[in-house]
Amino acid sequence: MEATLKEKTANQLYKDYKDEGGTLNFSGWLNREKKKGVFPINKDINEEVYMALNGMNEKSKPNRILGFPTSTLVIVGVVIVGAVVISQIMKKKSNGQ
Repeated sequence: MEATLKEKTANQLYKDYKDEGGTLNFSGWLNREKKKGVFPINKDINEEVYMALNGMNEKSKPNRILGFPTSTLVIVGVVIVGAVVISQIMKKKSNGQ
């Protein structure tokens, strides 16, 4: 019994295309199928990928500023402010003595 379009993988569909006399290479054939709106991917695999992508989107992503997580920027800010305060204290001690 011949498998339906949804049950075949892209490689199997490409093999059928070549057996029928197709001349495109795999990437050319796949791009042509995508432009036609046909995504020759096994339905079960497609659903698994879709569910995994949705799961990743649902996870909370850390807030970012300029591409850095805000927690990292807060820690760096505290270190810089601390260094400035310590340098000012050291400067006053050296001037006072």
